[in-house]
Order: sequence, then structure tokens, then C-alpha cells
Amino acid sequence: MGDAAVGMHPVTAHGFNFGLRGANTLAQEIIKHHDLGLDIGSEDILMRYNRQHRQHTLPLYMGTNALVGLYTKDTPLAKLARKTLLTVGEHFPPAKRMIMNQLTESKA
Repeated sequence: MGDAAVGMHPVTAHGFNFGLRGANTLAQEIIKHHDLGLDIGSEDILMRYNRQHRQHTLPLYMGTNALVGLYTKDTPLAKLARKTLLTVGEHFPPAKRMIMNQLTESKA
């Protein structure tokens, strides 16, 4: 569960959030199988959970890995990219909002 199920870098501290979402996803699959009279211990439940959890976490996983890579490289291009992204984020509110909404899973 959590970021361990995704292989997520801990820099964004989303493990707890992923854990809660993963528990909810798994619970919903168990309930669905139960309501349909299917085996709640079937491998199908775990496969569905795994697919849904990875699908939900993939965008943040990819974004986090890109940011970690960007901030751990010390090349001139990485430095320029960091400076540019910070400047754009500071002076272009829609970009800042988009990033914040993604990190907080907000729909606003």
C-alpha cells in the first residue's frame, strides 16, 4: 500500500495519501465482489486494485521522478530549467495553480 506499492520517491511525502487511496480502492473492489456474490479472496480483486492504484498514481510518480532528476542534476541545462520553471511558476498563476491542484488532488 502507499508509495511502497508504487515505488514512489518520498520527496513529496505522498505515502500516507497513497495508502489511504489504496485502502479505499481495495475496499471498493472487495465490496463490489461481495455484492456480486463473487469470491472476495480472488486474485482478480488484487489485479484490479493494482491496475487502478497504479493508474491513479502514475502522473504524480512521473512528475516526482522528473523533479527529483531535475533537482539532483548539477548541469548547466538543469540549472537553467530549474530557474525557468521557478520563474514561470512565480509569474504565471495558472501554472502554479495546476501544480498545486495536482499535488493536493484538488479539483478547483
